[in-house]
Amino acid sequence: MEIKKVFSVVFLLVLTLQGCSYKTTYQPIEYSSMVNDKPRIVEQSNKYIGVFDKGDRIIDPTPLNITEDKVNFTHTDRKFFTVVHKEDTLVVSNREIDFRKVHNFRDLGGIPTSEGRYTKWGKIYRSGHLHKLNSKEKEKVVSLGITTIIDLRTDKEIGKKPDKTPNSLTYHNYQAYDDSEDMFSKTKKDVLKGKLTPSQADSLVVEFYSLYPTHDIKKVREIVLTILDNTESTLFHCSAGKDRTGMIGAILLSILKVEQQVIIDEYLLSNNYRVEEVSSRMKLAKFGKFLYPKINYQVIENFSWIKPMYIQAMFDGIAKEYGSMENYILNGLQIDKEKQREYIEKYTQ
Repeated sequence: MEIKKVFSVVFLLVLTLQGCSYKTTYQPIEYSSMVNDKPRIVEQSNKYIGVFDKGDRIIDPTPLNITEDKVNFTHTDRKFFTVVHKEDTLVVSNREIDFRKVHNFRDLGGIPTSEGRYTKWGKIYRSGHLHKLNSKEKEKVVSLGITTIIDLRTDKEIGKKPDKTPNSLTYHNYQAYDDSEDMFSKTKKDVLKGKLTPSQADSLVVEFYSLYPTHDIKKVREIVLTILDNTESTLFHCSAGKDRTGMIGAILLSILKVEQQVIIDEYLLSNNYRVEEVSSRMKLAKFGKFLYPKINYQVIENFSWIKPMYIQAMFDGIAKEYGSMENYILNGLQIDKEKQREYIEKYTQ
């Protein structure tokens, strides 16, 4: 099937369904275990809580011996803590960045690599769209050190919900998918009329993932290099920050030598961080049942949550086209070993 049709079905509900909370799901949902890592920092309403093991020691910015499982910090600005944890010295910060109406905003720092290093905090961020950023939150984006924003959405998506970003930031729109034939509208009717089964929805998502990284390799390369060649910090996003953003994030982490299972765990954080958003969408879908009685809730769930099988389809598609991720990086993205090493030194420690 052509990537245009696949893409349209996958992102149809992301664009059209917004709304209020549902208590049960119609299938098991997989979440990331990364939210339970110790030590970790959690941001809640612009306040910060540290979750540690007793015996951990903060050595920077303010020395502190940890005697409690949780520590409340009085400061209200984001910090990077150097912590001695089980004889390892780690840099720790909050992974999820709290915004009122921008979903799934997170830092790709603090992720272990196969070389015993960790990705650097505060260099690469990912999120959903920025259409609802308010003035104060624009200042917060700037305070994170972000100088470049990469928008992965289509023209139609941007037309409906353009980013509201600080004027000082550089904005790029890279579309590795073309929806010029407006397949969104054509497939929306099928979903609303209940013509798509859950298994068909899964198959469409899997197919899209398998095609996206290789369909327009020049555009994907441009996206990746714009992020990695930036001398400051970069934020990249799509609509919900889970599919296109998830794939680009997986490619970036692969370049930095993060193991595949760790990449999948990071990818699944989009389920942890979007519970409220998906709950609202499903509540609205239940109201929509009065107008469209054949709507299948599980189909809507398949477009709202993410699954390991989706990102695995991306890895499988790359392997099918290039033989391996290593060959994809070298021959597809045209990043040679020397350049890859430069990126590893730049973005890990």
